Amino acid sequence: MLSLIRSGPRILAFASQNIEDLYRCLVESFEAETCDLTSAFDIAREDHTIIFIAPEMKKVLTLSDIQTMLVIKTSPAAILCHLISGKRADLVDEVRTAPRTLIMRALGDQEAILNQIHKDLGGTISTFSEIISSGNENTTLIALTTHPLNHRVQAADLYPQVLRLDGNHYEYLKELRMHALQYLNVGIGNRDWNEIEIRIYDRYSAYKLHYDRLITIFETLELGIVLGESWSKDYPRLFMSVEVYRVRFFTFHDTQHIKRILLGMEYLDDGTRMVDYDVYVDNKKIGWTDALLPSDPRARNLAGAISRDDLLSRLTPSDLESLLELESQIIQTRK
Repeated sequence: MLSLIRSGPRILAFASQNIEDLYRCLVESFEAETCDLTSAFDIAREDHTIIFIAPEMKKVLTLSDIQTMLVIKTSPAAILCHLISGKRADLVDEVRTAPRTLIMRALGDQEAILNQIHKDLGGTISTFSEIISSGNENTTLIALTTHPLNHRVQAADLYPQVLRLDGNHYEYLKELRMHALQYLNVGIGNRDWNEIEIRIYDRYSAYKLHYDRLITIFETLELGIVLGESWSKDYPRLFMSVEVYRVRFFTFHDTQHIKRILLGMEYLDDGTRMVDYDVYVDNKKIGWTDALLPSDPRARNLAGAISRDDLLSRLTPSDLESLLELESQIIQTRK
């Protein structure tokens, strides 16, 4: 539901006197793409490998030493096994791993978060390109982003400064995993998170589909953590009870932001309202006019359309496809 830390792509540095032959071998053997440093981190995913190829392996390999750079969509082990098994190891004079990268989710004051990690773990703060140039296989880079970690994070999404740590990468990873939530809270001034209750009501009783749709959006946008869920009764009118499904949700976002998202989820593209997602905080219902949307009650459908457009604009094509498939299933329950 909420990813706080993950690894960046691995980096292998090759020294070769046969740069063109090594390059051709890698491109012909793997799904690869030539790039520069910035586009490499735009393209590469966590399970990809960035390759640096230079004519010689210096103690400090700077960007000016690298003649060819590419992203290969597989692991470093698979690349090295292919070169050895295919008897193409002669193309490589020397190989070593470059600095490892850890990307952490951040909110609010990213400088405060980076300074706190620096205070706790030591290291030096610098720019990404400087550390990549001067680091070695024992170097770990800590980079921050406000973007969800379950999607590709591009170089432009990262905070400009990063923290360099020299030592055991896995010890740093263990330490950061233990305290990632604490660091996230530093960025928002250590304020309390919001506990929200969402009540789902559908007159056609397609509750599982509406729940799946809700969780899909919450996981995609990484909005918080589900604390619990249960069936309950709601009383929209005197002596009238309806069955609702309750979801207790813990979020660092304000309640108005969550309400805007849920308001957009109540409507389809054609303006049909297909579900109620009511938001309660401390047993007080948060109305749609509280979400800083058009205040005219007659404009609720317009507010829903605006909120839906904003929501859909934040989804990747695959996430949008998943959402529309769930909505198609919901429509079938109306027939």
